[in-house]
Amino acid sequence: MSSTKQVYYQTSSLSLDDKKSFLRECLDLSYDWWVDKLDCSESFARQKVDCSFEAILDRLTKKSHFVVINRRRWGDFENREHFEVGFCSMESPIDYFLFIEIESAKMPQILAHYDLKPMH
Repeated sequence: MSSTKQVYYQTSSLSLDDKKSFLRECLDLSYDWWVDKLDCSESFARQKVDCSFEAILDRLTKKSHFVVINRRRWGDFENREHFEVGFCSMESPIDYFLFIEIESAKMPQILAHYDLKPMH
């Protein structure tokens, strides 16, 4: 993967339960994860918040924006190839974001299990 082009994966076929299961599997293989919130009454920038994994999963709904992205080497200050998975809750007035980072080499088994394919 010498290219720096990021690749997004099609996730529309996943049910809400599948998405939660997918996120749990990714968490088990991850090297980092965190939760941000966007509360525009306080700031127009996302802020990291202390939140348990189960609490953020409770915010995942059918209207949430769910993403699986092969980031390659983008954004990782240790310069490792990685995927970023997570979601934006799409809530108001406070929006929550889950980010999970996984080394690229660990993702093929999860992608195959959920039959996720790159978008074209």
